[in-house]
Amino acid sequence: MPVKKRGSYEIPQINMSVEGEIVKYTAFSILNHQKTSKGRYFSKPLIGFADASDPLFERYKNIIGDFHLTPKEFFEAEFGVDSFNGGTVICWVLPINKNVLMCNRTQTKFPSIEWAHARYYGEAFNDALRSHMISFLTDMGYRSVSPSLSSKWKRIYSPPVGHASSWSERHAAYAAGLGTFSLSDGLITEKGIAHRCGSVVTELKLKPTARPYGGAYDYCLFYSSNACGLCIKRCPAGAITSDGHNKDLCFKFIREVVVPAVNEGYAVTTPSCGLCQTKIPCETKMPAKKRK
Repeated sequence: MPVKKRGSYEIPQINMSVEGEIVKYTAFSILNHQKTSKGRYFSKPLIGFADASDPLFERYKNIIGDFHLTPKEFFEAEFGVDSFNGGTVICWVLPINKNVLMCNRTQTKFPSIEWAHARYYGEAFNDALRSHMISFLTDMGYRSVSPSLSSKWKRIYSPPVGHASSWSERHAAYAAGLGTFSLSDGLITEKGIAHRCGSVVTELKLKPTARPYGGAYDYCLFYSSNACGLCIKRCPAGAITSDGHNKDLCFKFIREVVVPAVNEGYAVTTPSCGLCQTKIPCETKMPAKKRK
């Protein structure tokens, strides 16, 4: 198989084909066009690959909860018991466009309409991208499933971790070498923390992306340098402190304060906020140095 070099990695051509399809769909899909301006919701995506049998996915059952399913469990729920013989979790990060970020930077209590639309209509695009990649991979001859579109995906409340789900796109992206976590629970990537994530589990076996970090919080200034903490000041709910992110306070504020105030006027039904992801050092970049 032909090989093309990218940075310090040697990536088989089929990896490049998958990456190219994600980039192309993001660039040309009409669903990735803002309703309030001529811009897109998302800029060029970051893409990573994780071995679907990586032990980290099994460890998530202890880190997140036993309700968090592995790639194998999602695949076999779709295609039957013993149908899984290894494969890849293809992950992407969709960086939110600059004009959307600029609008949300000025807010102090409620999200801007541009941000709310990126959350609502932008996630509709993300779902379309998930479906598109399933079709793209299936046409190549490889069975695939998106955990977030699976009937096995569900929201869960677990006392140890609070509000959670049976699949975390952020944790999948972490496994695929795309970023590490923050004080606010977001994922800090090379393009920052303001983004949406997506993934597909496929039986196609691709070269995994190396994880260029040693710890789960390496890219967060608060943890790596005992500095920053600006997301604490940006949170209108007081849900972020030096102890981390209180999901219950965050959930309560967004649904009981934000939703009644803005959703009808913004013509959306999905709750959003995002103030802790804008007007901070990691908004569009990775401020802490990489540590292998």
